Amino acid sequence: MKEKIICIKTGLLTMLLVSGILSEAVGQNILYEENMGSPTSNTLIQDYTGWQNSTVVYIGDGTCDVRSSGASTNYGGASGGGNVMINDTVKWFQISGINTSAATNSTVKLYCGLRKTTKAENGSHLLVEFSTDSIVWTSLPMSDTLPTGTGSTGWHRVCFPNLPTHPHLHIRFSNTANVEFRIDDISITDGDEIVLETVETPVCSPSAGTYYEPQTVLLECSTPNSTIRYTLDGSTPDGQSPLYSEPITIDATSTLKAFAEKDGMYSSEILTAQFILLDTNSLLTLPFDISQNSESERAEVKTMPGFRSNKLGASYADGAAKFESKNAGQATLIAHLDSTPGSLSFDLKGAKGGNPSAYNGILFVVSESANGTEWSTVTTLDENDISTSSYSHLGSFPLSQDTRFIRWLLAAANSGNTQLNNIVITKRQQGDETGIDTHGDNPRYEPYPNPASEFFQWNICDVMTTVKLSDMNGNVISIWGNVYPGDQLYIGGIAPGCYLLTAQDEMNRRVTKKLIIK
Repeated sequence: MKEKIICIKTGLLTMLLVSGILSEAVGQNILYEENMGSPTSNTLIQDYTGWQNSTVVYIGDGTCDVRSSGASTNYGGASGGGNVMINDTVKWFQISGINTSAATNSTVKLYCGLRKTTKAENGSHLLVEFSTDSIVWTSLPMSDTLPTGTGSTGWHRVCFPNLPTHPHLHIRFSNTANVEFRIDDISITDGDEIVLETVETPVCSPSAGTYYEPQTVLLECSTPNSTIRYTLDGSTPDGQSPLYSEPITIDATSTLKAFAEKDGMYSSEILTAQFILLDTNSLLTLPFDISQNSESERAEVKTMPGFRSNKLGASYADGAAKFESKNAGQATLIAHLDSTPGSLSFDLKGAKGGNPSAYNGILFVVSESANGTEWSTVTTLDENDISTSSYSHLGSFPLSQDTRFIRWLLAAANSGNTQLNNIVITKRQQGDETGIDTHGDNPRYEPYPNPASEFFQWNICDVMTTVKLSDMNGNVISIWGNVYPGDQLYIGGIAPGCYLLTAQDEMNRRVTKKLIIK
């Protein structure tokens, strides 16, 4: 389990509240702390109003600024909200009005998160000073030497000991060289900082991704007796956010953020998971057929409902999608299907003035996916498969019963463009031996109990030759063979979440149902 010093803010609770709770638990005496807030953009020191401690005066020369930042590297406790950047010898940052007179230990220490961007820098060019009158300044030696060399840039927690006790102390940060330093998570403690364990970051099941139906999302934290709070609008959760108590139904595109907390421990990092629920009105209705697409009856393939494109050129005169060699590796067309497909066919043509020698190095890949994120190849084509004088008709390619997305990708091209047209996607018919849900909604074909914990069984009257349990990304978790009516299937030890059950009977008929494991 990770450890973290308690005076570092994660952005979940205000620093005063968090440190107050934890200091009471462990006897830590924090005299002052500042996490630099959460600026929405780079902001000049004198213009920033988000300082945590309003009783302290912050002074800058007008060029030093507060910068927004994400999670830092090499220093897991940085607030990830904001920091102060000092990158030349004329910039400085001063905090005035700090009261350290309540210290009872002989040593008062200043701690801060320090980020350097020069690998050869060991921190010696950062000048930290204190003063009791803003006239006479005394430098504070850093008790740490930052590592140098490859991979040694990033955030570090550093200490400056031997601050005096005084009711109105001034601290100043400056730079003796034109290297970049960033300051974050300042604290002044009565003695050493105390290290606490951190609550583990919660996990969600199913994982983030693109889905074409609502998802039931479970949140878990491996730290015993912890609680989870979350938001669904992308905002940062805090102590006032909804408390997780049961699975969450996500039926629209949402950004889930969650953290876990426990008394006497530091709150977890934030889990961020984006669930994209595609609008069913935009799905491509099957069967789909534009096999007669031409200049006289032109249909713009890339702008049709159910299609989305990336890095495609302006369509050709007959509406064909234009894959340009300059965008190789990025040029894609994706179709989102509304139901179970049977097969795929399409036409391709090489476009380079009909000159075959000027059309080469082409690698055109067609893939299918159940969720829009994990892809498997349907066919791979090169210039030998594609004519430059007329359309090459390709297919028919059988598609998986779970396919809901088809992607055409120009993976590589040395020279020449490729045009895609005349797409035909058939719809898998009920009773097709490779079909899905051919038993329909017959209640006899349902898993129960649902949700289940250790065992479940099918409400069936036939022998199922194969029963397959998969996660929502299509990864197979378990397979059972020759399942008879009344057989109990063991699922103990499988992580809680939402899964798909696919069963096939002796006549090769299939049914797919959802199973929730709790």
